[in-house]
Amino acid sequence: MRKLLIVLLIILSNSPQAETYIQVNGASMHDRAGFNSINYGAGIEHAVSDNWSIAGGWYRNSEYRGSTYGYARYAVYKDGPWDIGVGAGLVSGYNSYTVMPMVFPEVCYSYLCAIVIPKVNANGANAVAVHLRVPVN
Repeated sequence: MRKLLIVLLIILSNSPQAETYIQVNGASMHDRAGFNSINYGAGIEHAVSDNWSIAGGWYRNSEYRGSTYGYARYAVYKDGPWDIGVGAGLVSGYNSYTVMPMVFPEVCYSYLCAIVIPKVNANGANAVAVHLRVPVN
């Protein structure tokens, strides 16, 4: 996971004209009780083309543990403040897996984004997580 974050930082340093965002991770809502809903953390997202971006960061996950993540995202629809896309990547820090793949839809309206996270095992929960995406350039 560290290598993925290093690659992300190298790419970010080589393309200063594209959009870059600080992700401020915040909260999640689960369809079952017993999961952490306060998911503080931070990351960085960087556009590499009109429709593609890459992101990486850290947050306190739903199992009350730290997680690092890295993913690529494709924007399916962009119009004004709306940005709807699909992300795919890797995340660490969950009890069932050291590192696991993730695929998720994401809807952003201006600075506010929401992702849908399906449960990955019978003991898990489906969740909707929200975060802020604050432009830095």
